[in-house]
Amino acid sequence: MACAGAVFSSVMPDYLKNHIGIEGDVRGALEIPRELPGFLLVFITGILVSMRRHNAFGGVFLIGIAAFIGLAFLVKTLPMFIIFMVLWSTAAHAFMPLRDAVAIDLAGVDRRGWILGRIGAFRSGGLIIGAAAVWLLMEQLKADFRIIWIFAAGIMLLGAIFSFTLPERKEKNRSVKKVKRFLYRKEYRLYYLLCMLFGARKQIFLTFAPWMLVSLFAQTAPDLAVVMGISAILGLFIKPWFGNMIDRFGERTILMVDAVLIVLLCTGYAVVPNLFGPGIALLLLYSFFIMDELLFSLAMARTTYLSSIVHDKNDMIPTMGLGGTLDHAVSMIVPLIGGILWVTIAPWAVFTFAGLVAIVTFFVVRRIPRKLEMGHQTAH
Repeated sequence: MACAGAVFSSVMPDYLKNHIGIEGDVRGALEIPRELPGFLLVFITGILVSMRRHNAFGGVFLIGIAAFIGLAFLVKTLPMFIIFMVLWSTAAHAFMPLRDAVAIDLAGVDRRGWILGRIGAFRSGGLIIGAAAVWLLMEQLKADFRIIWIFAAGIMLLGAIFSFTLPERKEKNRSVKKVKRFLYRKEYRLYYLLCMLFGARKQIFLTFAPWMLVSLFAQTAPDLAVVMGISAILGLFIKPWFGNMIDRFGERTILMVDAVLIVLLCTGYAVVPNLFGPGIALLLLYSFFIMDELLFSLAMARTTYLSSIVHDKNDMIPTMGLGGTLDHAVSMIVPLIGGILWVTIAPWAVFTFAGLVAIVTFFVVRRIPRKLEMGHQTAH
């Protein structure tokens, strides 16, 4: 899934700018349909939670295959692109809660950060393969976009095959206890709020950081693939370390540090294009891009926080589904605001807005009880 995601993420800005010919305001508005599956995640996970594990994973990959086949052979206009973009987004969003909930269930209480950090490293491996494939096919072999989409469909096919070999976990009294498809608990309100703030922070960077590189500095899909590959290589080592730090110091400390670093990154994105020449500015912006890609993995601290407060492990997937819906309710609105700021004021205004979100996040994270943090430190 990470490999296919790297293909889509590195190709999409170039494809939209140079193949379809859109501008920044349209790019921001496109995040509304792209994030729609995330907004509907509470309903999607309600379906997945009732399915056998290998069927849920396999179905997600089959949706991904359909998306990339459509992108390769059926897309000629922006509306057609949107249809298959949404299909791919459905697969990618549905996969995330499945992946994390199953991983934490298998790892046990004491290794939540450890297992998510290792999964992050394997995801980085997939990102490296996807980024390398885009660079090799487009830069060296001069392949067109259709070949790239077919390659991604092939990767999805492998995922589907592997999914159907997953063993089903045996649970005592599984048939007796009915798993809730939809769940809201007031005790999880802080988790829901963190999801909403992350949705704003995430979408500004996912949308406008690569768009800045493509629209202001004329970077192409192979260029973005290279920098994504570099961040993925670093992630092989840094993401497991992040996971260990979460287990050791607790979610409160890690998420507060993350918020401070995001404020610094936002400041960099806002001022660097206006302070330096194109060469130095591009180098710095790529450095920020890599740092931001790595910091995204600290979102696993939200998942480990949830796993430490849930009343029942069966709450995990439906609660993550609702969290994902709240995340994407914000994600669908923020890029539209960002696109307006981009074209009416300047790119720096978008990242100033992101910095304000990070400051709010810092103070919200401080509400995580210290006793959870003390529990982590006692365990170590």
